[in-house]
Amino acid sequence: MKTMSLRGVINLRILTSALAIVILGVVLAIWQARESVREEVNSSYNLALQMLEFGLNQFTRDEHSESEWLEQISRLRETRHLQIKLFDKKGHETNLTHNTARHYKDIPPQWFIDAVMIKPVSSSYDITLPHDAMQRIVISADPMDEIAEAWNESLVYFWSILLMLSIIFFAINVVFHSMLKTVQAILFGLKDVEKGNYEQQLPRFRITEFDAIADEVNNLTQALKAEKQNNQALARHTMQIQETERRHMSRELHDEMGQSLTAVKAMSVAAKHPTADINDIADTIIGICNHLSGVVRSMMRTLHPLSLSDLGLLATLTDLVSEWQRRQPGLAIHLNYAHDIDVLDDEVAIHVYRIVQECITNVVRHAKATQANITITKQGADTVHLQIKDNGQGGVSSGEGFGVLAMRERVESMGGKFLFESVTGRGVTVKASMPLIEKRA
Repeated sequence: MKTMSLRGVINLRILTSALAIVILGVVLAIWQARESVREEVNSSYNLALQMLEFGLNQFTRDEHSESEWLEQISRLRETRHLQIKLFDKKGHETNLTHNTARHYKDIPPQWFIDAVMIKPVSSSYDITLPHDAMQRIVISADPMDEIAEAWNESLVYFWSILLMLSIIFFAINVVFHSMLKTVQAILFGLKDVEKGNYEQQLPRFRITEFDAIADEVNNLTQALKAEKQNNQALARHTMQIQETERRHMSRELHDEMGQSLTAVKAMSVAAKHPTADINDIADTIIGICNHLSGVVRSMMRTLHPLSLSDLGLLATLTDLVSEWQRRQPGLAIHLNYAHDIDVLDDEVAIHVYRIVQECITNVVRHAKATQANITITKQGADTVHLQIKDNGQGGVSSGEGFGVLAMRERVESMGGKFLFESVTGRGVTVKASMPLIEKRA
């Protein structure tokens, strides 16, 4: 579909409206001219008839000469829109009026004459003059001079309409030119946002609506800039965490696994000695292996809880809570779990597990709490709701930390909602809602 610019659409509609106005004005002008011609001609015609009838009555009652009567009749020649003719007994014609329409410089076009021309009217009177001189008077309406005047008035009316429409067209284009410049400025600002340039701000505009749009675009730009900075900071933090975990694993492997394997090897070498106490060496090796098993389980839980796929979310969270209870006996952790959502898909389950893991870590590190409640329930038929609340010190921080940002990113990546509340003296509450996706068979 071919598109058209806003300026083109506006000009096209203005021209269409102007054409409709001109056509309507022409129709009205012709109608008014026709009515004016009818009224003027009928008025002059009726007046002439009354004067003629009065003169005829006087002529029949009083004795007047023919010259006196003709002089009186000739006064009617000053009456507009009439043709007055005299016919003697031999049919000779005498025209007492003039065709005033011929004195006009602009003769109306034939289509205008045909449009406003009225039905011709005429009257005839027979007069008996002295000496048996018989004459006939014919009065007929002649609208040509009125039509010529109507044509000149219509031309003035037409050119006035064109002048008015031209002024309106120019004024509208001036206004829309200013408005289009504003629209172009907004479009350029949006293109900068599309390119990732969040530093540019739209200026203030005089028009209230455009100024409101500019404010919204500027607010959007600031929000995108803040999100970009948060994403960059979160990405750097994630890479730092990865490197920290790798260093931690490398240290664990070197300190725990390396030293334990060296000790096992030394015990094995000592067991070859004839005087070695095999039972003590075996007990030492068993203790080292038990220690290595704990280290491996801890590392595996940090990387990914394998029990999540095998035993389900409830068993994995129970194991996590038990481990933290063992490490922090002064912190009471209560897990309230709805068993009907233990069939969560691994993608959702790992997000729930990581959020609970991060919240417990934050409680231990920062909250100074004695109690933490973890509640996982089902809302409706397609939503899983998670809430972790502690009775720690709380407090309003300057912004969300990387741990909170990571939890928010997890929830929002699933199309869910995340809420973090921290009140001084009333602890911290974390709420999250995510789609309930069941595990496939």
